[in-house]
Amino acid sequence: MFGTYVTLDLQILGQRHKDIKNGLSVPPKMTPSQLWHMAIKPRWCLKMLSTKRHSFRNIQGHVSDAQDLSSLSVWTQKQFDEKLSWDDVEWIKQKWGGPLILKGIMDEQDAQLAVKSGADAIVVSNHGGRQLDGARSAISVLPEIVDAVGNDIEIHMDSGIRSGQDALKAVALGATGVYIGRSYLYGLGAMGEQGVELALDIIRNEMDITMAFCGERKITGMNRKHLYL
Repeated sequence: MFGTYVTLDLQILGQRHKDIKNGLSVPPKMTPSQLWHMAIKPRWCLKMLSTKRHSFRNIQGHVSDAQDLSSLSVWTQKQFDEKLSWDDVEWIKQKWGGPLILKGIMDEQDAQLAVKSGADAIVVSNHGGRQLDGARSAISVLPEIVDAVGNDIEIHMDSGIRSGQDALKAVALGATGVYIGRSYLYGLGAMGEQGVELALDIIRNEMDITMAFCGERKITGMNRKHLYL
């Protein structure tokens, strides 16, 4: 389904412990550790230096308050709305008029409120585990949400999809579709567009082989009977 996505679990930024531990920042700071990792990857560094895209071009140049990485970081922090509510979701749906997809649903009550708001689909997601440390995995809450609202709204899932088998598990539990993030980004970082195509081919091949072992020729045949719960 194509439509407008509203992220519900990002009114504020989580602490993101790994980012703090790894020293991730915008703009990046050149630490001895980062310089060492760059030094042992000269080919990658040369490719990065030769590219023209060193910033977020979909924002930089279009937003007056975000002209470089430093100001972009400040501008991004200002975009979070701590007062986001279900009334806002209904308002967005009314103004937009097209398909509305809500991302960040992790329990039955929110799923039911999403249906009531007029949304056309939801994405069961814990934001890749980056927001609330200790939250349940998206795949563990998916069956509960499918049982609660599966007949009322289209259900998608993300967070933790790393392989074709992961995708099939989500589909077997009732998801209409899944989203992937890191898998194709790893391909993009390693080999550019060719790497993205390779990553998608790997996932598609894993799905095909897994379905064959499960005795299914169509993905619509995958359901909970194929899983050991």
